[in-house]
Amino acid sequence: MIVWICTDMEGLAGVDHWDQCYHPDDNAPEYLYGREQLTADTNAAIAGAFDAGATEVRVVDGHGRNRNQGFTAALDPRATRCWIASRKPVRWEGLDASVHCVAMVGQHAMAGTLHGFLDHTQVPKELCRFSVNGVEYGELGQLALYAGAFGVPLVYVSGDEACCAEVKRQFPHARTTPTKRGTGWETCELYAVEEVRAAIRREIAAAVKGAKEAPSFALPLPLTVTVEWAYSARADRLAKATGVERVDARTVAWQLTDPLDIFTWP
Repeated sequence: MIVWICTDMEGLAGVDHWDQCYHPDDNAPEYLYGREQLTADTNAAIAGAFDAGATEVRVVDGHGRNRNQGFTAALDPRATRCWIASRKPVRWEGLDASVHCVAMVGQHAMAGTLHGFLDHTQVPKELCRFSVNGVEYGELGQLALYAGAFGVPLVYVSGDEACCAEVKRQFPHARTTPTKRGTGWETCELYAVEEVRAAIRREIAAAVKGAKEAPSFALPLPLTVTVEWAYSARADRLAKATGVERVDARTVAWQLTDPLDIFTWP
C-alpha cells in the first residue's frame, strides 16, 4: 500500500506569520522555524500512514518558495522523497496508478475564502479565482483532479479551519485535521501543536484504512479552466498563448483534454 503526501506550509500547526512561510532569507529564524513545523507535521502524517499499514510513504514538498528544500534533516527516514518529474507538462513524481491514496499536510484554503489564513490559489495576492467547468477550486481540488486521473482518491487534508471546510464541501469523504482558525488574511488563532499532531497521526491513519471505499475525483471532459487575476497585466501575458481565450480584462480561459494537465499553464 503506497501513500503519497503533498505538503504546504500555510496550514501547518504552529505557523501564524507570512515570514515563516515566505521569508526571502533561507537562514532567517522565522523561516527556519517554519521548516521545523513542516517537518514535524509531515512526520506525524508519515507515522500515521505507517500505523495504517502503508508499505511505502512518498512525500513531496509542495511549497514553491522552499525549492524542494523545506524538510529538515529530522524528516522520518522511512519516507521516500519525491519532487516534480517534469514541468512542461507538470508531472508529479511518484504519483501514478500504483498509489493507494493521496493526502495533503499544511494546506490552505482557495483564494477569496473568508477567514482563510493566507488563503490563495497558486499565486498569493495576484490570482482571484481558479475555476474548472464553472466551479471554483483551490490547489487541493486541482491535486484531487490530477490524482483522480489515475483513479487515486484524495483521502486526508490538514490545514486551517477554512481549508478543512473547503475539503468537506468538495470532498465530503475525506478526513481533515484543523490546525488553526483564521481571523484575517494573515492572522490566526493557533491550536495546541502537540494535540494537532496527535490528531494528524490518528486521522490520516483512519483515512488510509478507509481509502478503498473512497471515490476518486473526475470531471467531464474537456475541462474548461478559467483564471481571474487581480490585475490585467497577468491576463495580458497568458492571452498571448495559443488556445487561450480572453474573457475580460482580468480573466482568461483555456481547455484541457487531459486532467493531468491541470497544473500546466499555457
